[in-house]
Amino acid sequence: WYVWEYYKFHLLAVILVIGVLSTIGTMIYRQTFTTRLSVAIINDRSAGASSSALLESDLREYLGCGKKDLIEINEGLMVDFNEESTSQYGYATLAKISALVASKSLDVFIGDQEAVDHYGTVNAFQDLEAYLPPEIYSLAEGSVYSTEDEQGILKPVALSLEGTSFADQTGIVMNPPYLAVMSTSQHKEEVLQMIEYLF
Repeated sequence: WYVWEYYKFHLLAVILVIGVLSTIGTMIYRQTFTTRLSVAIINDRSAGASSSALLESDLREYLGCGKKDLIEINEGLMVDFNEESTSQYGYATLAKISALVASKSLDVFIGDQEAVDHYGTVNAFQDLEAYLPPEIYSLAEGSVYSTEDEQGILKPVALSLEGTSFADQTGIVMNPPYLAVMSTSQHKEEVLQMIEYLF
């Protein structure tokens, strides 16, 4: 009682200083990490039963990641592209994707056909025929999905992950899931390695 009564402001100040120093230290330490690959998974219908932990672990090994290399997988993103029925959560998902794209922080987009078609119309994805080296394109050629761009021209922008180990590894439910590469992606080598790994 005595210590608290007479030193409570001192104790609170010490706790506050420790909290501030801890936050600053964490921020400085976090800057020593490198993001090797960033993935967004949109419209997973597994109702929370999926997990990308095994996929992330395998990708880390395949990409030769060190302790301070990060693979960021954004899960739980859901959106209905019909404006009349889009929920607040859907708008939050759209805002998050827009922020990741604007900051050039998103490399790979995995979503259902509706999501790929929506973002394809705003030229969000790479033309895979031009982007992928011939040997990797031929690996996945039977899985290529084309959608219309802003001008209504069909472009090969996504790869169907049906028949790959993706669904088994993650438990993600889509019919089927498609993988597309963002036009703003900063990690081409890692993206190619991920596609090579999946196929």
